Amino acid sequence: MSAMTAEAAVAAVSAVPQRRVNWTPWIILAPALVFFLIFYVVPLAILLANSVQRWDTYTYKVLDYATLHQYVRYLLDPYYLEVLVRTVRIAALTTLYSVIAAYPVAIYLTKAGPTERSILTLIIISPLLVSVVILCFGWMVVFAPAGLINWALKMVGIVDAPLKLKFSEASVISGLVHVYFPFVALSIYNSLQNIDPATVRAARILGAGPIRTFWSITLPLSIPGALAGSLIVFALSTSSFVVPMFLGGAWVKVVAYHIWEQNMATIDWPFGAAIAVILLVVTATIMLAYNRLMERRLFTGVFAR
Repeated sequence: MSAMTAEAAVAAVSAVPQRRVNWTPWIILAPALVFFLIFYVVPLAILLANSVQRWDTYTYKVLDYATLHQYVRYLLDPYYLEVLVRTVRIAALTTLYSVIAAYPVAIYLTKAGPTERSILTLIIISPLLVSVVILCFGWMVVFAPAGLINWALKMVGIVDAPLKLKFSEASVISGLVHVYFPFVALSIYNSLQNIDPATVRAARILGAGPIRTFWSITLPLSIPGALAGSLIVFALSTSSFVVPMFLGGAWVKVVAYHIWEQNMATIDWPFGAAIAVILLVVTATIMLAYNRLMERRLFTGVFAR
């Protein structure tokens, strides 16, 4: 009896179809994974390895292979910490101003006709079609002592002497907003397209004004697009080098400038690598905390109150 039961069990197990591993998704993802491994993971590993080295900048001989000297050197220097805070502040303000400016444009895009929408979309993405250097030269002309803004202020009689607009944080933020504005505007526009127009009409019928409708309906439902666009702008702003160099110069130094300086001018590669790692960690931490905070507020319905 037991022998027959064992044979029946073996037969039942063999009758069950064996689950096969589907390798198709991995084959499709293989080129992207290899590209990611070669051009991101490997350079990042080399960067981390260089950051824990210490060498003589005159003989280029490694003095120590495993040390936190470069990190301590950066984090204990008030000057470098001030530049790090300035970089985060500029990136945060750039993100904030980009989001504020993007919402009216994105809302208008949803109400525009097909032809007008196509023209406006082309205008929005136009900064991405032009070299950043050319855009910076344009802003340098605008912010110059004899530039457009100072000329207009003098003509109106608001100022007697030209304002110092060039080589300031305001000029850097203006240039960054101009360059990265399309990422936020298009992200918010895509989120607004997914909002059912009937929801907005129902709010207006129930007596909600434009501001109440925006705060209770439009803003909460478009937060995913604003979140995605703002994260992109913040990440690009913290690592921006060209715009701060042209519009800020030596008066508004950012972390990216110090990374370039240590690698190209001073030839202190371990210190430059450590600065890059610190910037990466700080940016990733802020972005992760911001993402968690926005998702928690969206989940709890804070924006709809």
